[in-house]
Amino acid sequence: MTADFKVVYSDLDTLTKTFHTEAGDYRKLHNDVAPPVVSGGDPGLDSAIKEISHLIIGLHLALADRMDDHGDKAGYARDSFHRHDVDVHGVFEDLVPDEG
Repeated sequence: MTADFKVVYSDLDTLTKTFHTEAGDYRKLHNDVAPPVVSGGDPGLDSAIKEISHLIIGLHLALADRMDDHGDKAGYARDSFHRHDVDVHGVFEDLVPDEG
């Protein structure tokens, strides 16, 4: 395995873990972005505030899911590089006779 691929593996592994960790940390902020909705005194206003609150929560969760998706894609890229590297080395070893 070449040194270049080792760096890519390490970077992609770090990227994968970071995306998943940060997605989890972002989800933990749920209470900060979704405080309890208080009454404004008008049913129409209360309804509008509640709908906007649900929209913000939905966007918050969608962004966390997106970060997780990126982590999955980085992990897939790392695994793909590894499979490709093993295949290339296997072919090379099959083609070059052992010196001994």
